Order: sequence, then structure tokens, then C-alpha cells
Amino acid sequence: MKVSGKKSILINYIYIHIPFCLQKCSYCSFYSEKYTLELKNKFVSYLIEEVSLFKKRFKIKPLTIYFGGGTPSLLDVSDIHKIISQFDLAQIQEITLELNPINITTEFVQKLPETPINRISMGAQSFIDSELNLLGRLHNSEQISRAFELLRNQGFENISLDLIYGLPNQKMQDVLFSLDRIIELNPEHVSLYCLSLEENIPLYSEKHLIPEDEVISDIYDLMRTRLISSGFEQYEISNFAKKGFESKHNLCYWSDKYYLGFGPSAAGYLKNFRYTNPADLEEYFETIKTSQIFGNLVSLSNEDHEKEFIFLSLRKTKGMNLKEFRIKFQKEFLKKYLKTIDKYLEDNFLEIEGEFIKLTPEAYFISNEIFLEFM
Repeated sequence: MKVSGKKSILINYIYIHIPFCLQKCSYCSFYSEKYTLELKNKFVSYLIEEVSLFKKRFKIKPLTIYFGGGTPSLLDVSDIHKIISQFDLAQIQEITLELNPINITTEFVQKLPETPINRISMGAQSFIDSELNLLGRLHNSEQISRAFELLRNQGFENISLDLIYGLPNQKMQDVLFSLDRIIELNPEHVSLYCLSLEENIPLYSEKHLIPEDEVISDIYDLMRTRLISSGFEQYEISNFAKKGFESKHNLCYWSDKYYLGFGPSAAGYLKNFRYTNPADLEEYFETIKTSQIFGNLVSLSNEDHEKEFIFLSLRKTKGMNLKEFRIKFQKEFLKKYLKTIDKYLEDNFLEIEGEFIKLTPEAYFISNEIFLEFM
């Protein structure tokens, strides 16, 4: 496959995967390795070389940079600064760092403003210690509040908190307890994740204890209502923000923007293909040694692109822009998918508002079933 070079593609969105954890969480299927200082230092040097290889091929002017993982807060602040300094920040709007409460020390937080990081995403997951233990998290609920306070006192004014729901044996009051603690802290952004268990992870053996879909749906609806009544705006099925604090980086995924992924297992998307780096550190190092800049390449046909555009756009609460669809694919969405659209309009799961078609709130929890009908 021929991959276009820097003259034809401008990249504005960057994801960086930091593949280290102190301990693997029992629900996590993301790629990670046990942290050691030596391995971390080796990784950072190869990561910087990977960025250099891409810069030779593409024009990269980030609007957003997102450090995910793994546990990015296992990096030293000097590492973070070194990585960010590889990019032209003339147009930068948002740089997000995922943090684990267990790693957030006073010293780390005091040094963090030395970097251009201006958004924090913290994996709280729950404010019930028994649930945190079940999830294999090393922090407790008190450490979440302490970490949040440290960040606030250091001047961070754009903080997101994650919450997982649908845990084994979880009750409605358990989720609401954690959600109320989050609302009390008053972050700018909240992400809600419904627990999904794959077969190769430790918590999979507890899958039969997960509440029924009807119960989880009720939990989701109540959380959504409580967040909106507390001043958050829902802008995507799982994401809520105070006005003006939507995740600019995550919006690129749902808005058909090109992005590059750096680090092992990181994924990128360009004009007609997606790629995924090797989910293995040694294999990742070998690809960089041989100056390869793409891992596993997957071509995207026009039909593939169209289907991805539909389900990603419809995840946003404002929905899919019908004019944009028409321009990209040279066809009318309302005509091509008339039968499916009519069905869900009648069920009150879809609505058309001006140039947008969108899911109604009643459809959010069953959105994947609806998306499949467009596939």
C-alpha cells in the first residue's frame, strides 16, 4: 500500500501510549508491561526516535496531544517534557496526561507545571474501596480525593475523572455513591465506562455476577440525569463536561480527523488506512531500529470509511452532519438508509434536527445495536 507523505497530509492530533504499570488491573485488556526504570528509559529513547521518523514523512502540527496507557504518570516529569518538546506546539490547544491516583505525589504535581500539560485525566473508577480492590486498583478512595486536591492546589483547572459501572454484584446505590463523590469534587469532565470483560483477563471469571442489562441501563440513565442536573453537558454517549471543557482530543476520533499513535499498541488513522503498532515492547523496538513507521496496516475502502463515519459520528450527542456525509461520500444518507432510519424514527431512537441526525437519549444505552443495523 502506498502511504502519502508529508506534502499531502497535515496531522493535528497525537496519541502517545505509555506501556507501563505497577500492577495489571483485573479488568484491563490494554497492552502494558511491568515498570522498571531501565525499561522505561529505553522506551522513551525509542519513542523519541519514532516521532523523528514520522516527522521526516509528515507535517505534524498538533492541536492536541494525549498521553494514555498503561500509566503515563510513571514517567518522570523530565521524560514528559522531553517527549512533548519533540513537537511544534505553535498551534497546541490541549495536552492531556492520564494519571493514576497512586502515583500522584506532592513532588510530582509540583513539578508538572514545568511541562505544557494543561489537562488531567484521572482513573478514579470507584469511591468504594472493595470495588477498587476487585478491579485490582492500587489506590483507595481517600487517595483519589487527595490527588484531586493536590492538582487543584497546583492550578490545574481542567481535570477529568473516570468512573466504571456494571461491576459484579454492583447495586444502584453503589454507583450513585461514587458518582456523588465525583460531583462533590466538581471536576470539569466525567467519563463513564460500562465494564466490558474479555476472556483473557482475571475478572472474566466474575462475568456471571455482572447485573442484568436492564439494571445497568437504569444505572446509566440515573447517572446521566444526575450529571446533567449537576451542571454537566453530555456531548458523547459516555462523556460529560462543563461548558467548554469537552475533550478536544477525543472529539477527533468521533469527528473523522486524522491522528498518529506513538508507542507499542498505539493506533493511528490516515487518509485511507489505519495502523496499529506491535503490542510488544521488543517487537516495537525492532520496528524503530529498522526505521519502520507503521505496524499492522489495514486498508479502508470507501464503504469501510462510510460505516466508521456513521457510528463514530452518531456517538456524539449532536449527531452526524448530513451535509458532511453528502460531501464525503457523494450520496444522501437519508435515502440510502431510509428503511433503518424510518424504523428508529418511529421507535423514537433517532431524530432529525436541521442538518443533523442523532440518537435520542432513550437510544444511548442500546446504541451499539442500532449502529449494527447501519453496518
